[in-house]
Amino acid sequence: MSDALVLMYHGIGTRSTSRDPHNLFVSPESLRRQLGTLLDRGWTPLTLDRYLRGDVPRRSVLLTFDDGYRAFLDEGLPVLRELDVPATVFVLSGLLGGRSVWMADMPDEPLVDADGVRELVRAGLDVECHGWDHSHLAGTDPRTLARNVTHALRALADLTGRRPRAFAYPYGDHDAAARRAVADAGFEIGFSVHERAGRFAVPRVDVTSVDTDTTFLMKTRPGYTALRQMTGRVPGLRPALHSLVGRTKRSST
Repeated sequence: MSDALVLMYHGIGTRSTSRDPHNLFVSPESLRRQLGTLLDRGWTPLTLDRYLRGDVPRRSVLLTFDDGYRAFLDEGLPVLRELDVPATVFVLSGLLGGRSVWMADMPDEPLVDADGVRELVRAGLDVECHGWDHSHLAGTDPRTLARNVTHALRALADLTGRRPRAFAYPYGDHDAAARRAVADAGFEIGFSVHERAGRFAVPRVDVTSVDTDTTFLMKTRPGYTALRQMTGRVPGLRPALHSLVGRTKRSST
């Protein structure tokens, strides 16, 4: 599998901690600065097709955005167009035009509808599959797997007129049965978050609203994923290190 860096964003926009307790929304200014830093340092942003072909220079990055928030269209897409950077967006086939109801503490964030998906496709972005309704797929039953993999694929293909090639597990949550379902459905690749398990669980590096310029650069360095897994085995170590390096301050209201 390609050695390119795969970054995982979620929403783009400015949100208070009360509206976004999970730090999912990165401001447009931060996105612009982060991507500008990568471009200035000679990184090559990849389309999904180029990533899958393995056509990757030494410093290559695949940008991914999960969940398909409406705010990405309004505040994220203009930044990508301004910088001429490609990206892959993972949407929820069963919640198009709905809201982030899978999160009890932030259930009302609007998601793109069918027209929004078409707009992303027209903009040249790769629109891929994030499941049907953001269900956990590890340890689930065959019916839930089918709905979130096979049915979600068909619905997205009907909407875009092209077969999805990549799947991103909700919560990064997968097991052998989930990976097998993704492979059997005909996807070419599956993306997890930090846990690697072959072609159908390729890890990504998450970027959040509390990342500083320093922590963002740390996340682009070789070996970061291994370091994160190591620190995660020691309770409290990762938050302590993050606090030591610094966190971006956010408004509470």
